Amino acid sequence: EAISTLNVLQTNHSSLRTGDQRGKSMENIRRYLSLLNVQSDQIDQLNIIHVAGTKGKGSTCAFTESILRQYGYKTGFFSSPHLIEARERIRINGELLSKEKFVDYFWQCYNAIRDGVQQSTDENAIQMPYYFAFLTTMMFYVFVHEQIDVGVIEVGIGGEYDCTNIIKTPIVCGIASLGLDHVKLLGNTIEQIAWQKAGIFKRDVPAITVPQQPEAMRILHERAEEKHCSLKIASPLNHYSSYPFQLSLAGDVQEINASLAIELVFHWLQARTGESYDQLKNGPLNKNILQGLATCEWLGRNQVVDTKNATYYLDGAHTIESIEQCKSWFNDSLLKQKSLSRLILLFYCSYDRQPDVLLQPLMKCKFDCVAFCSPITSTAIIDNNSQTDKKLGNDQWRATSNMVSEIGRLSLHVAAFEKLWLSTVENQTAIPPIHCFHTVSQALEWIDDSKSSKPCVLVTGSLYLVGALLKLLDKTDGAL
Repeated sequence: EAISTLNVLQTNHSSLRTGDQRGKSMENIRRYLSLLNVQSDQIDQLNIIHVAGTKGKGSTCAFTESILRQYGYKTGFFSSPHLIEARERIRINGELLSKEKFVDYFWQCYNAIRDGVQQSTDENAIQMPYYFAFLTTMMFYVFVHEQIDVGVIEVGIGGEYDCTNIIKTPIVCGIASLGLDHVKLLGNTIEQIAWQKAGIFKRDVPAITVPQQPEAMRILHERAEEKHCSLKIASPLNHYSSYPFQLSLAGDVQEINASLAIELVFHWLQARTGESYDQLKNGPLNKNILQGLATCEWLGRNQVVDTKNATYYLDGAHTIESIEQCKSWFNDSLLKQKSLSRLILLFYCSYDRQPDVLLQPLMKCKFDCVAFCSPITSTAIIDNNSQTDKKLGNDQWRATSNMVSEIGRLSLHVAAFEKLWLSTVENQTAIPPIHCFHTVSQALEWIDDSKSSKPCVLVTGSLYLVGALLKLLDKTDGAL
């Protein structure tokens, strides 16, 4: 019942389109927290590490949380989106809240906010929060009541107007790699994106970033000056005498994310324990850092899942830069394993992204077969009063369109692939077979029924697609 009620709040998300509206949403978060008797000074006491970025901010947060947990601190970790269930978004000491505790906290927050909304006057009216705003509010409430030592908080979208940006005095801020994404909300240039992301900077709070495009870096420096904070670029991992050392997450890009995580931890330790930043930076890496990097878990990003019928290579890449990285990781993995298996691409990108742009880097991977699939685990029973199927299964899939429109969406994927094949693949006469599936369960059945030897399947383009597949693999193979 709690998840069903939470899903109802999703429908309000699409209305947040302008900066004014998103700014109003931030003010509403403060009001929701006030209804829950959570004050700003209590949030400040969470000792927060706040991280924005286009690519890698989730992995950076996961590394950061894992390291600080190794030090023995009680950690809170907020991330989005989730892959399988909403409980993933709010973690304590690396673990999901139990179902009982999640439900308990959910109703405490929902009932108090609902009562406050109903009692608000026309002059000071407030609406129920949309999905992300509610979970952000609930996250702060949980972290305060769990009395965590450190909160690692990933920005949802952007930074300047993001719901999480009610944080007044974080310990340190981080900006992961930047690129073009969510352009309808954040702007269609790298400069506009950088401006939005740097909105999390706070006066006298150190900010750390990674190497960026020159245009983006210029804006970050300008924003740091405007906000009266320092800005440093994280040193590469080979700066440290312990290098090379083990990273639990695969892919070259994870070295960049790990370098940012290490610097965030250094600044946090300096602020909270008084340890010298310079000594931490220039001395040998503490065993807690090395252990945290080696044991961090972050599903759906450069992840390999081996089942009896197929080997799945999962990466929720959904920007051109992350797809390029995904392609490199996939090809390198195949070379290392000397795999000669049949190669299958399972792909989908959501409505705010262009399939031709995201498919282009994958055209030279020499897939033997291509499948496009909506990120839905299964279909609902057909409503006798409707001409279309309703969506079911992935509780965060926000599309409200019916199956007919999904078929149209998949046809755009097919057209994009066919056009790219003709224009970019040399000396090839036969295009790989292309299949379309309404649900991931149908795609899995097709893969399992494959007549060939155990195939290698790259699943990418959407975290929602990866999440739906992980959910089904967990049920069918117990592979997770």
